[in-house]
Amino acid sequence: NKKESNKFKKYTNSAFAQKEKIVVLDMNLATKEDLIKIYGIGEAISLRILKQKEALGGFVSMEQMQDVWGLSSEVIENLNAHFKIMTLPEFKKIDINSASLKELSQFYYFRYALAKEIVTYRSMKGDFNKIEDLTKIKGFPVDKAKIIDLYLDFD
Repeated sequence: NKKESNKFKKYTNSAFAQKEKIVVLDMNLATKEDLIKIYGIGEAISLRILKQKEALGGFVSMEQMQDVWGLSSEVIENLNAHFKIMTLPEFKKIDINSASLKELSQFYYFRYALAKEIVTYRSMKGDFNKIEDLTKIKGFPVDKAKIIDLYLDFD
């Protein structure tokens, strides 16, 4: 009897291991069809992810999936198992020290009120040297600082 249960265990483990073979794709090259294959993602959410990618000029971190409205933690986990950032997108970084209020307010992670705070702070205290300088501004999304930093130029 014990011998049979061992055989059964081995069988299920090997079958499970075969199912676990996952092909990882580049999130920045993902198509609607690639995304729909993920459990929990339908047409609407796949389009939302692609729209977000377009708005950002591309993803720099899989953490950005948390910013996509309607994605549960389970779906994000499934995405992380099947996709990663393999190529960084090519986009023009925002010069935080010379960008206008309009330019800053068009950046995905800054709303008008925050962009205005940044411009005011900059005019009173001078140029920003690093992302930590921005985190002192009221309303700055500190939890997103690492990601925001990748979109900004401090030179």
